[in-house]
Amino acid sequence: VVESCVNSIGVNVNTASAPLLSYVSGIGPTLAENIISYRSQNGEFSTRMELPQVPRLGAKSFEHAACFFANF
Repeated sequence: VVESCVNSIGVNVNTASAPLLSYVSGIGPTLAENIISYRSQNGEFSTRMELPQVPRLGAKSFEHAACFFANF
């Protein structure tokens, strides 16, 4: 159910927890933790184009996940 909601509605990358982020297409548990860590060190994301700066978030992961991040 959570996966269906995440992929239908999306998540706010600036407030979502690591477990919730891991349900986003292209994002697993390790990458979700990297997003949280990057956000903690650098502040909130202002655009989707900042996401590739997250360690280990490559082009394919970005391609799969970017449209599921809301509130930009």
